[in-house]
Amino acid sequence: MLTRLKKRFLDLPISQKFVSIFAVMTLLSCAVMVGALHLGLSVFEEKLYEKSLQELDFFVQSIDDDLQQMDVLTRSIAVDTTIQSQLAQLTAADPETAQYYYLLTGVRPLLLEKLYMSGQADALQFVDLNGNAIVVGQSFPDPGEERRIQLADALNRTPGSFALLPPDADYPYFICGRDVLRSQNMSMQRLGTVLVTVDIEKLLNNQIDALSNKPSGLYLYNKEALVYQSGETAADFTLPDTRQGYAVQTMNGQKVFVCWLTSGVSGLRLCSVFNYSEIYGQTTRARWALLLGGCAILVLFGWVMLRMARLVTRPVHTLSEAVKSVEGDDFTTARAMLPNTPAADEIGTLTRDVDAMLGQIDTLIHENYEKQLLLQDTRYKMLQAQINPHFLYNTLSTLSWLVRAGKNEDAGRLIINLGDMLRAALSPKQNTTAAADVQLVRSYIEIQQLRYKRRAVFTLDADGALESWYLPHFTLQPLVENAIKYGVEESEDVCEITVTAHAEADTLLLAVHNTGTPIDTARLAEIRNFTVKPQGHGIGLKNIYERLSMLYKTFAFTVDSTETDGTTVQILLNRQDAKEEQPHGETADR
Repeated sequence: MLTRLKKRFLDLPISQKFVSIFAVMTLLSCAVMVGALHLGLSVFEEKLYEKSLQELDFFVQSIDDDLQQMDVLTRSIAVDTTIQSQLAQLTAADPETAQYYYLLTGVRPLLLEKLYMSGQADALQFVDLNGNAIVVGQSFPDPGEERRIQLADALNRTPGSFALLPPDADYPYFICGRDVLRSQNMSMQRLGTVLVTVDIEKLLNNQIDALSNKPSGLYLYNKEALVYQSGETAADFTLPDTRQGYAVQTMNGQKVFVCWLTSGVSGLRLCSVFNYSEIYGQTTRARWALLLGGCAILVLFGWVMLRMARLVTRPVHTLSEAVKSVEGDDFTTARAMLPNTPAADEIGTLTRDVDAMLGQIDTLIHENYEKQLLLQDTRYKMLQAQINPHFLYNTLSTLSWLVRAGKNEDAGRLIINLGDMLRAALSPKQNTTAAADVQLVRSYIEIQQLRYKRRAVFTLDADGALESWYLPHFTLQPLVENAIKYGVEESEDVCEITVTAHAEADTLLLAVHNTGTPIDTARLAEIRNFTVKPQGHGIGLKNIYERLSMLYKTFAFTVDSTETDGTTVQILLNRQDAKEEQPHGETADR
């Protein structure tokens, strides 16, 4: 039964849910009002506790802020360049000379200037490495040997850090300290110690006047020891060992309301005490106020619930619309739709989480995109860097033979053609134009023609606007190299190799054909699916295919080999398949 009612309630629209809640709450309001009257005393005590706790929190925070000013004061002294220079000279001086006391006296005005910047410090003392001390401000109360040892231990645990000792019954002062370390030359040499005292009574008296609800008594404890009390009434109550709370206890034969709070900086516990009889009279008035306020609340309850439905559904609707806009990858618009300062409820938390999630997703997308670009650039350069060293060795051998044979003109052409190929191979640019790649093949063919003489007949057929098409470096040359390897070197007959580059308005046809021994069926299948590995150090067909894939989304890449027609590798590119990131003229090697 309850399960079905719960499901029907959850299936209702949000506005109807609020109306249902209003109906139930109206029936229960009378019963709640009666119970609220009986709970008036405890509620008022709770409110008084909250108010007192707010006052104590403001009070403690003010004290903590003053103590933090001591941290700032000692830090400003420790890092001040003028003081650092003066103390460095003082440390280096002989303590038995007049120069030493002159330098020690010169520290006083510098410390005095710093002391005037603090509103709470009573006295400031500097102790150098020789144990000599300078006091500015009021007289520096002697903390005693035990407290000096405690402070020295605290300073030694973390050199250069701020140390704070709370007051106790025998020494009603905060004592703060910091070692001055030489940071100008990064040696971190200890130059002395700065000590500051703050009178706890003066500090608290300055803050008591700021309390709106002044208690009948204010007490400050350091652990179990009473450090300070306002007035002459002794504190004879016992407090639980908790950070904060309140209790009704008996003090000097009278009931009192005690509220306490522990400082997170100094560890001191501050207690405020109120007369309970005064609280009881205020509670009676609070009961009547609660009764009259309850009637007014019943009248306004319906209007509030109706307005609440709109307040709740509006951010949900906004969040839903923002999530819908993410479907189009429009993260900027989605985040702009979200409120700048969402509420602190569950919907506000969800809104902040969605906003943070969208920001992280957007950042991750951009970071991943940049990483992919970097990875693609690195991968491209690795693919481009593969050059057959045997070709270079054979070419240099041919060059050596031509020089010894006295064929200087052929040697000169070979050097020029080899230089063009090396220039392309060493180019830092990733891509080139089809016209430049054809010119590179022309240089390669001329080199190989000198080597193979009558064993190979080369034909280069290039036409169209080749300069408007972009290709990776060494697209055609590896195809011609493979045609020579498998058509010339593995055949005893004269091999004809034909290179075609034909550009039209929207297509580019690249083809290399040779008439040598055909490729067997099994190896041809491996070549077509790019599972065959290139022999030696040559650039394989898979290398060419992957580099073309970086410039074009799709393209035709076919390999055919027959006994009658020979072997043909053909590439057909379409301009509309070019990727948006394809480089323009300024990045291609022309």
